Amino acid sequence: MVNPSRAWQRDHPWALVYDRISADPQIGALLWRIGTGASVAHLHRLAAAELRRLPAGSTVLDIPCGGGIALRDLPREHPLRYLAADISPAMLDRTRSQARELGVPGVETVQMDVGDLPLPDGSVELVMAFTSLHCFPDPRAALAEFGRVLAPGGRLAVSTITTDCPLRYRGVWPLGRAAGVLGPGCSLPEILQWLDEAGFAEAEVTPAGALVYVTADRTHGHR
Repeated sequence: MVNPSRAWQRDHPWALVYDRISADPQIGALLWRIGTGASVAHLHRLAAAELRRLPAGSTVLDIPCGGGIALRDLPREHPLRYLAADISPAMLDRTRSQARELGVPGVETVQMDVGDLPLPDGSVELVMAFTSLHCFPDPRAALAEFGRVLAPGGRLAVSTITTDCPLRYRGVWPLGRAAGVLGPGCSLPEILQWLDEAGFAEAEVTPAGALVYVTADRTHGHR
């Protein structure tokens, strides 16, 4: 199997398709609903809610940031340190372009491997990882890294297609693996188990068509 990280790093054509669909409020939103059975507006509502609850000066890690899909949800009333991270240099270029187009200041774009984040322990207040775990070669290691870099009391917001998603969407797995853009995947019970191992509690799960959205708090004093 092709390592999906390498495929995304080389800017697989699906990366541009994803950016275009997720950023278009009309045709793109319709295609998102057809493909996932859910509304892309759910992603934006969750991102906006999680960002607005942060105190000014908090650090956000958005990984993989793609082409900057969540930048439009940044609150303008108080500044945040926003780390837009991705393994793909082309994705980061598109994120910078999106930040300029939206007039969003203070966005730092950083190339990172989700399995080995170059960040200190407890240095982040919010990790957002939307439409993500199914693309990672090792989703368990990624969740462990999220737990490591989050400060006690910090938050994680993640969405993914799971291996136990509704039957009508499971055809995405052989197609995505053949294309080299999907990793081994994981089930919802595995995600919840790995979150517990990584020091998270109070996980809240929201199914949305092929996707599942999960938010969780980083517990205090757990390493």
